[in-house]
Amino acid sequence: MTALLPLAAIFASFLMPALYAGAMLALVAVTLSLRGIRVAPQLPDGSGLLISIFVVFAGLAVLGPSFNHGVSGQNIDALKFLFATVSLIIGLSLGIEKGGLTRVLPLFMAVMSLFYAFLYFTDAELSQDALIYPPDNNHSASMLAIFLPIVVLRMRGGMRMLCFALLFAFAFFAASRALMALTLLATALSFQNIRQQRLLMVVVVALAVAILFYRGFSMDNFSDRLRLQIIEASLHYAQTRGAYAFNFGEAAFADYLNIYPVYQRLEIQHAHNMLLQIWVAYGFIPFGIFAAFLTVFAVQGWRQRNYLFLACFAIFMALGMMEAIITDIRAFGTIIFTLGYAYSRGSIMGQQDYALDQNVVMGSLQSR
Repeated sequence: MTALLPLAAIFASFLMPALYAGAMLALVAVTLSLRGIRVAPQLPDGSGLLISIFVVFAGLAVLGPSFNHGVSGQNIDALKFLFATVSLIIGLSLGIEKGGLTRVLPLFMAVMSLFYAFLYFTDAELSQDALIYPPDNNHSASMLAIFLPIVVLRMRGGMRMLCFALLFAFAFFAASRALMALTLLATALSFQNIRQQRLLMVVVVALAVAILFYRGFSMDNFSDRLRLQIIEASLHYAQTRGAYAFNFGEAAFADYLNIYPVYQRLEIQHAHNMLLQIWVAYGFIPFGIFAAFLTVFAVQGWRQRNYLFLACFAIFMALGMMEAIITDIRAFGTIIFTLGYAYSRGSIMGQQDYALDQNVVMGSLQSR
């Protein structure tokens, strides 16, 4: 049963946002009912504090803009943070169970890669009202990139290589430079002979950087020119309208972005930066609480020497500086689920529990 729950949690990211939210509520109800029946093993240290801080942030993100508008529900998009809290609880709870994500992750990556390959070769367009409506290319790539440390540290042999191949394929079909570069580095780190030879590692890192900065961050590159102007417009908004305890929400910020003279006047939805997006859309109090959540999360992982989580967290923060990955509940919810899962799975307490279980099993076999 527990192997099916992480499968459902990550495959829910394919669904339209409303169905994703319902799926997360159903999954947390099942997860909490199972933990009520079986309360051991306990969640790792700090889990309750992390959930509490995130709940406070989610509540402030919803209430602040609604209060500014004077009409309840004006900032309906902020409700996604409540569902992200649910995703965090599911991840923390499933991370301490044996098996699970590593068994279903290759299947998820295969389906995602095949799905995007179909879109790539057919130029098909998806309807937002369709049952299957995954996040856009950049958000989907960020969602898959967060799984890289789990592939490197928890998978072995051919299964690990299969996941890398699928990630390379997805990065190609989605045209994601960041995922391509991160997958290249992860693949190199998986080979001991490359890790031990500094020259090879320098070559791999240089190639990854070249991929990441393909065509360079310059005014001649459409994608990067657009991104730079979006950040410029976002900073201007932060200076003129963002210095409030609670701001007016993502819709008001998007409206501002689309009257600013952004390159070729394309429709822009967010700041392409996670922290900047929270500041300008929700105000400096929700931003401060979210920053506290990130700080506590990182400190707890460091104190536990939880390298699986710290690697996932580093990727999350790096991608968050290039994409506002909080804007799509499917991508953000799946990423938060993965962070919670990695925190529990890689914790010292979890490792001790598994070691204890193995000793018990070995002792029982010897006694026979």
